[in-house]
Amino acid sequence: RTSIDFWEGVLGMPFIFEQPNLDKASESHLYFDPGDGRLITVFTDESRSPVKRRTPTDTGCVHHIAFAVSRVTFLQAVARLDERGIKHSGVKDRGF
Repeated sequence: RTSIDFWEGVLGMPFIFEQPNLDKASESHLYFDPGDGRLITVFTDESRSPVKRRTPTDTGCVHHIAFAVSRVTFLQAVARLDERGIKHSGVKDRGF
């Protein structure tokens, strides 16, 4: 439920369907619609406990992802993070 709330509730990508991971029974694949005709797949294990340390930035780890969105959509996502008390780095103009 946490992953669905983030991808759909914060980022506004509709949840399409869930498929079990056939290689690992405790994991699922969650599919979301980013609005451009493709799907984003998130691997999740809801039985896993949250970890309070920083995400590793080693080779092969996901450090960050980026999406091209309007300023309005971006600010809506920031507001949704704030409403949920999710810490973030704040709005930074990277000049793109």
